[in-house]
Amino acid sequence: MKHLQQACRAGQLPDIALHFAGLLYRLDPNADESVLLAGALAGERVISGEVCIDLVRLASSTVFDSDDAPGMSTPDLDVWQQALKSSPLISDGTATAPLVITPDGRLYLYRYFELERRLAELIVQRTQICDVSIDSTQLEAALEALFADDATSADQRNAATLAVRNRFTVVSGGPGTGKTATVVRILALLSRLELVAPERMLLCAPTGKAAARLREALADTLPAVTPGDTLPADAVTAHRLLGWRPGKKPRYHAMRPLNCDLLVLDEASMVDLALMVSILEALPAHARLILLGDRDQLASVEAGAVLGDICRAADSGPLADTLAPLTHNWRFGAQSPIAALASAVREARVTDALTLLNDPASAQVSLQVAQEDAALDGLLAEQVTPVYAEVARLVREGAEAKAVFEKLGSLMVLCAHRTGRRGVTDLNRRLSAQLGTGGALSPGLPAYPGQPLMVTRNDAALGLFNGDIGVVMPDADSPGRLQAVFIDTAGDEHAVSLGRLPEHETAYAMTVHKSQGSQARQVVLVLPTQLSPVLSRELIYTGITRAEQSLAIWAAHEVLAGAIGRSAQRATGLADRLQGRSASGP
Repeated sequence: MKHLQQACRAGQLPDIALHFAGLLYRLDPNADESVLLAGALAGERVISGEVCIDLVRLASSTVFDSDDAPGMSTPDLDVWQQALKSSPLISDGTATAPLVITPDGRLYLYRYFELERRLAELIVQRTQICDVSIDSTQLEAALEALFADDATSADQRNAATLAVRNRFTVVSGGPGTGKTATVVRILALLSRLELVAPERMLLCAPTGKAAARLREALADTLPAVTPGDTLPADAVTAHRLLGWRPGKKPRYHAMRPLNCDLLVLDEASMVDLALMVSILEALPAHARLILLGDRDQLASVEAGAVLGDICRAADSGPLADTLAPLTHNWRFGAQSPIAALASAVREARVTDALTLLNDPASAQVSLQVAQEDAALDGLLAEQVTPVYAEVARLVREGAEAKAVFEKLGSLMVLCAHRTGRRGVTDLNRRLSAQLGTGGALSPGLPAYPGQPLMVTRNDAALGLFNGDIGVVMPDADSPGRLQAVFIDTAGDEHAVSLGRLPEHETAYAMTVHKSQGSQARQVVLVLPTQLSPVLSRELIYTGITRAEQSLAIWAAHEVLAGAIGRSAQRATGLADRLQGRSASGP
């Protein structure tokens, strides 16, 4: 334990992982040091999103190495596995124990082993249900009516066919590939074939912000795509759908399933392992489930990489007929530098990505090196601060909220990190200082006209959700007082007094994670000065695909190249379980 305590003091091991190792020691004071080390590693990796640790990769290596604490050496694989298998703290999954080891060398916290096993079981069960008789002539006629007979709609048509024939379908595609239009046509198709009545359809997303965007997209898409069909246009959060109650069992679960025949889950890449299990357990056995998302985006903040694992399993094997990839991009033209850059990053073509970014003829994408603070401040002053100064000017001059939000939404500044140099907190501080110096704001005030705010905690009573963006504006009914103004999905203003706001923060910049599902005409992606564990091609891809018209990446070449060259793929066993390759427990 002494070495683990040193690692914790040096910031290499989270407190909670150390406490878990301490619990293991109290349960078995004779536990081998390698068992305690494995427990600490399993606890630490769950915090960073891993579901398990891969002993094969970690064996005979050094962990928790830093200038302030000596690193710890992990044992040889055979020795380590033998110590773990002989420990009463560890089982093979057939009995309850703090840790579970599998024959293929994965070590889990028991909770995550059970969640992963249960999710694989639920998905496989749903893919095996196929008891619907469909008239092929009627199906083809309905498809012809809803989909144009050309190559650009072939992927969407295939997705609709799979959704008719399957109880479990995954529709994956990047921004601009028409996921919302596809699912609207799927709903219309199922309704016209009398397979699912509109009132028996439910739609949800993992966050309040994502659910609001889905409602907005449906409102825009339904009249244009299926004007004669009556289809559901509402979407709620997954937690609200399940009747989530803190500290209690959800209102809907396996013994009290949802009252539906179809569930659409949007932004599925953001859904973690535990939430996906709850959703599938609450879904009636006969109901269809359609997952919408982008398999190449960042995974959920919590543990798991569920959508990515499902898609990898569906690339071949038993789930191959459940995946419908959308490849035609309706937003970007074939020659779009943004689309080409996203493709190069997704495929880890580092040289191609850097060539595109360094092309002086391209006005849409650029790479600018700003390693020194003075260079960063110069870029902010030139490219970012003027936009936010204009927002503040519009507010001061009494412009309508829609005009203010139009200007604010023209730019999105993204960071890889929340804290530290080049993180969200750092950039918000720098921009606030520049705006104050330029006279756009009143420095030193806790809130000021034109200040963008991001809500960081849901407040259903106020209709505000984590990730919602508002702007501080004068209260016309109370001269001298300020309020936060938001614009809902219907385009209506929603004002909240500053005293009633849930937890929030200044939002000149935000993390790439927080930006998922959003777009802006211009995006600035700011990376740290050195390669960090957070950087990956998935993070860069997610940042790139927020841009509609132009993208600027501020980073050193070697930092960007290093990020594109490595994947954030998490250690899990779900894909193997779904493909039937895993021998990892019952």
